[in-house]
Amino acid sequence: MKTKIYLKTMISSLVVYLLLITQANSASVQRYDSEQKPLKKFQLSILPMIGTDGTDVVNYRYRTSLNLFAGVTGGIEGFEAAYFMNITRGDIKGFQVAGFGNIGRGNANGFQAAGFGNILHGNSEGFQAAGFMNLVHGNAQGLRGAGFMNVISGNKNGVMGAGFMNAIGGHTQGIYGAGFGNFYRRDYSGISAAGFMNTVGGQSQGILLAGFANANNQQAQGMMLAGFGNFSSSLVQGTQLAGFMNTSGDIQGLQVSGFLNIGRKVEGIQLGFINISDTISGVPIGFLSIVRKGGLRQLELSASDAMIAGASFKIGVPVFYNIFSIGHLPLHKEIDWATGYGIGSNIAFSDQHRLQVELHNYRLHQPDSWWDEDHENNLNELRVLFSKRNDSNLEWFAGPVLYHQYLRDRTLEGEFDDYSVAPYSFFERTRSNSMSQWWAGARVGVRWVIR
Repeated sequence: MKTKIYLKTMISSLVVYLLLITQANSASVQRYDSEQKPLKKFQLSILPMIGTDGTDVVNYRYRTSLNLFAGVTGGIEGFEAAYFMNITRGDIKGFQVAGFGNIGRGNANGFQAAGFGNILHGNSEGFQAAGFMNLVHGNAQGLRGAGFMNVISGNKNGVMGAGFMNAIGGHTQGIYGAGFGNFYRRDYSGISAAGFMNTVGGQSQGILLAGFANANNQQAQGMMLAGFGNFSSSLVQGTQLAGFMNTSGDIQGLQVSGFLNIGRKVEGIQLGFINISDTISGVPIGFLSIVRKGGLRQLELSASDAMIAGASFKIGVPVFYNIFSIGHLPLHKEIDWATGYGIGSNIAFSDQHRLQVELHNYRLHQPDSWWDEDHENNLNELRVLFSKRNDSNLEWFAGPVLYHQYLRDRTLEGEFDDYSVAPYSFFERTRSNSMSQWWAGARVGVRWVIR
């Protein structure tokens, strides 16, 4: 027990001693050119200032430096190794390795490896590897690898990987990977991959890949891919691809999401369940597309040989719009009303004459019944409608329709007449619990164009 207490006390004293030495170096040493210091071949230390050159060790550079536990030198131009820590009050050129950490006051050019971390107050060129972290107060070029994080205060150019995060304060170029996130305060270009998120404070060029989200504060060029969402407050030139949502300022290119796309001025394609934009010169494709300025919005009343009265709301852009409909069949025995959805495209021949091609599906409902899993009655329509606009916002339209009704009900056993809406059929197929009918008809109506 006494031996353990003695060892703990000795280790604690050594750590305090090293911290005091490091603090003294940080407080008293100014940045200077270590090339002015004489170069010696070798030094051996047990602890900082306790070795072959004593306290004079900080006034020399060394070809070879060996620190049995820890040591301090004025610079390295060759090789240095320590069981615990290397402290360098000058530049490092060559190879430096420590069981715990390397601390340098100058620049480093070469290879640094530490079981815990590398801390450098100057610039770094070459390779740094650490079990926990690499911290560079200046600029960095080359390769960085850390079990937890890499932090660069200045600019970074090269390749960097960390188990948790990479953080760069200056301009950044290269390839970066992190288990949690990459964080860039200024501009970024290259490939950035993170298990959770990438954030760019300036402009970005290249590829941002994240398991959860990418966030960009200024103009972005290239590709943004995220499991949840991409968020950009400025212009995006390229592609946003997300599992749930994309938001941007202006976008020139492609937005694809599993649910929601939002952009101000969109030049390109939006593909998602819901698409929202201020203006668009392109195509929004989805279940619902909202264009605040210059989009298509129409309210329509119609009648057909299959449905006596119907109302529809159309929204989107002329080349691709969404149709939401309700219908009423007051004279039918078993079908009272209908709800529907469809898509369409509007082709303009002139300011007054247009052609609409639409695909539409109605779900036909029984009285007082919204949904019945055992009963399915669908009316599908292919419409070709011709419209003429008068001097106001009204359009009159008419055109042929190809109908297909599909009915399935396990309880009917071939008795489908009361559920059919077809006045006749040119093709019909019935089975014990299903019916399929095809026929042609017409649709007429009036629509109000909403400005």
